[in-house]
Amino acid sequence: MTAVAEAAGVSRGTVHNLLGSRDNAIAIALNQLAAGFIDTMAVEVAKEATLAGQAAAVAVLICAHRQRSQSMPRGLDRGILVLLLDHGGDELMRRAIELWKPLVKDAQRSGEVGPAVDAARASEWIVRMLFSFELIPPIAVNLDNPRAVRRYVGDHIVSGLTGTDHG
Repeated sequence: MTAVAEAAGVSRGTVHNLLGSRDNAIAIALNQLAAGFIDTMAVEVAKEATLAGQAAAVAVLICAHRQRSQSMPRGLDRGILVLLLDHGGDELMRRAIELWKPLVKDAQRSGEVGPAVDAARASEWIVRMLFSFELIPPIAVNLDNPRAVRRYVGDHIVSGLTGTDHG
């Protein structure tokens, strides 16, 4: 809100009043952040031809963000993804799943993903896995190395989506 007020040359209170209330202003700002996050993911997936490549590209993006967040002073190091999940996580998940569903369907048509796989459920799994790169500390993969992240995701992302029983 401060940045918006400064850019407009008005007080934060004026921004809040124009948007109805402080809570409404915050909700609008979070909605814009969520839209920007989804748009950024969409740019990355558009560069890749396969579902594994698309997921790997987004994982690299999230890991790079995580790395920047960790280098910030204490108190300012909460990543945007964590903020969005804390405040409106349901909507962020819905938007992200909607982004991935057509990608999963394309992967089904190309044979990368099994035809019996439910695209919505697979998309949710992909989103949950990708968001974990921001939330869970690494053990077996160096999240600071984009090549290692790409390989890690590329090697594993599609394995469970072939539609075959692994049990």
